[in-house]
Amino acid sequence: MFCNFTRLSQVILERILKQLVEFLESFIVIALVLAGLGGISYNLFRTNGWLETTLGHIWELDTQYILIAIPMVIGAVVLFNMWRGGRVIHSKTSIIPNLLLYSLFVAGVYFVGRYVLTGTV
Repeated sequence: MFCNFTRLSQVILERILKQLVEFLESFIVIALVLAGLGGISYNLFRTNGWLETTLGHIWELDTQYILIAIPMVIGAVVLFNMWRGGRVIHSKTSIIPNLLLYSLFVAGVYFVGRYVLTGTV
C-alpha cells in the first residue's frame, strides 16, 4: 500500500512539474511576442521613427513617381482580393499567422537582447 501511495504522489508531482514547465514556456513566448510588438510599435511611432521617416520620404516624391505608384497600388488591391477570395472559397489554412507570430517572437528576442546589451530599445 505504501508503494502505491509513493507511485501516485510521484505521478502527481510529474504532472504538476509538466504543467509548470508548459506554463513557463507559454509565458516566455507570450512575453517575447509582446516585447516584439512593443519594440516594433515604439520604433514605428516614436519621433523620427520608421513611420515618420517613411512618410517624409513619400511626401518628397515627385508626381512622376506617384503616377508609377498608382498602377502598383491597383495591382496590390487586385492581388489581395484574389488571395482573399481563394482562401474563402477553398477554405485553405494559411501559414501566414504562424509566420507573423514567429516574426514577432524573433523581434521580441531581438529587442530584449538589444535592451539587455545596450540599454535602449
